[in-house]
Amino acid sequence: MPSANKWLSRLNQIIQENIADGGLDNAGLAARLGVSERHLFRRVKEHTGLSPQHYIRQRRLHQARLYLESGTCRTVKETAAAVGYVSTSYFISLFEKEFGKRPLEVLQEWGWR
Repeated sequence: MPSANKWLSRLNQIIQENIADGGLDNAGLAARLGVSERHLFRRVKEHTGLSPQHYIRQRRLHQARLYLESGTCRTVKETAAAVGYVSTSYFISLFEKEFGKRPLEVLQEWGWR
């Protein structure tokens, strides 16, 4: 379904463009896509199986992992800020739940620390 892929690509583009904006929420995302929050929830759930907030979180965490692995960010605090988290400890907790290891471990595995 080409329009579904196009819609999902646009969603991902908006999230990526605003990855450092910790305030990106359902209302802001819906407004940028030109849909209601209810429509946003239905479409994201339909295409990803996740709520919009969970999908945004997942995208942030995967981007953080890329930053850590590539050496783009050299500290956990810098990485957390780069993907929109003010609280480094909250970021570490979410990252560990998602990947089973702490961000510092990823930095060490890739030789950046």
